[in-house]
Amino acid sequence: MPKISAKFRKRYGIPYAIEQLSGRQFRCRHCNQVFLREKELDNHIKVLLKSGDKAGLRVNHFCPKLSSNTDVRVLYTYDISDRMKRQWLKMKKGDKYDGIQ
Repeated sequence: MPKISAKFRKRYGIPYAIEQLSGRQFRCRHCNQVFLREKELDNHIKVLLKSGDKAGLRVNHFCPKLSSNTDVRVLYTYDISDRMKRQWLKMKKGDKYDGIQ
């Protein structure tokens, strides 16, 4: 599952997070379904192939287009490595480490 790792900070007392997106997901462009594992996509493709309608397997018009926004499901997680090295962090003036709230 794609996830966002978050590092928590405070700048002049205002809490904020540094977020980094990682992970993969798979999209069937025929039916616009999203799968979290490649094996799930493989099984879905096998079912589509068994349907026998090869001419009807077109790209769905609801699929994301290039340079367009789309919605994704992600898991928001705490960056544990950040917590382990907090005493050596180099931060901007006014910043300080902020643990889990």
